Amino acid sequence: MPLFDGWETVPEDADPLVPKRLGKGGQGEVFLVRSPERVARRFQADHRGKMLILGVGHTTDTTAELAKCLMDLGGPDPPESLGALKKFVIPSDDKNEEARAVGRLESEVKALEALRENPGVLRVQHANVAARFIITEFHPRGTLDKNLQLLRGDVLAALLAFKPLVDALCGIHRVGAIHRDIKTENIFLTASGQLVLGDFGIVFFQEGTERLTTTFERVGSHEWMAPWAYRKERVELTKISPALDIFPMAKVLWSMIAGRNGFPFWEYTRDENNLERLFPDNPIMALVNDRILSTRIVREAGECDGSAETLREQVEGLINYIKDLRGFRPDSVDVWPCKVCGRGKYRRGGPPKYQIRGFREGGPESEREQRFYASICDHCGHAEFFTR
Repeated sequence: MPLFDGWETVPEDADPLVPKRLGKGGQGEVFLVRSPERVARRFQADHRGKMLILGVGHTTDTTAELAKCLMDLGGPDPPESLGALKKFVIPSDDKNEEARAVGRLESEVKALEALRENPGVLRVQHANVAARFIITEFHPRGTLDKNLQLLRGDVLAALLAFKPLVDALCGIHRVGAIHRDIKTENIFLTASGQLVLGDFGIVFFQEGTERLTTTFERVGSHEWMAPWAYRKERVELTKISPALDIFPMAKVLWSMIAGRNGFPFWEYTRDENNLERLFPDNPIMALVNDRILSTRIVREAGECDGSAETLREQVEGLINYIKDLRGFRPDSVDVWPCKVCGRGKYRRGGPPKYQIRGFREGGPESEREQRFYASICDHCGHAEFFTR
């Protein structure tokens, strides 16, 4: 298998001569690779195993040592020893386009290096601009768009998973960068369930770098880009702003809650997209619409709150509100979140079978009997009792 500065491509299961491809895009291809340390260990296991088979260097437990060598060679690679190699395909027949493509690669490496300590950003493992490739950490659980059912309908869980992405975006904007291609396909799910933002292929630095493009520049994917940048996929460089990241980030949150991969344009209030219609028994959906989506998924740039810091504050505020609300019965609401499991919902009142009678000591006999109404969580079964 080909080597890239000591990193070795992993072969396809069906054909050991073909590198395992993870994806393909407009800028190149992505392959699964092994770290140099894992390559060296496999080489040592292969060499030692051959020596044992030939009868060279026998030990007191040759069979066990040979089995260990075979496991190192034929067993699965530890996830931490794997990476995702992005091999750029850069045209050489057009020098201007070649210079722009190399510039985009350099910008991507620069962004990943600057954000190396940001836990919400895909970590770069190795980069070689001259050889036209970078290697990032590999997450076998894949991207968010393939895992949207995990959080469907669970606002609190979605917000808690979403917040690290917003933290990452704050860090990106703090170093003067704009991602410009935020979408569920570019967000990865780690083994622990955390979300990390990747694919900085068209990242834009507002200050301190040469303009690597012409007067107009592409700013993302059709279904995710802000409508004011949608026209022919081009926007003036002077108008590239953080709001271009905020608009799709809000659509990512909608996708996590709705369990669907986005929607056209800014139409989150249409019946088929409105979270309040999709989840009519959950009063928190109205707060998601009002506090987060309404000021970010908008038609015009001037209507968009383009501050990642403000988004973080509002996400944190809604998280705390939901936590405080658990177990409390809001006025004029028939359904509210369970304070025990946090996933289910209590229903106010309930059918007659959820009513019980109780008696208290003392007082007039006519007032000793008391009727209690049970509200029961539809997920864990926890019950709250009310007198009316």
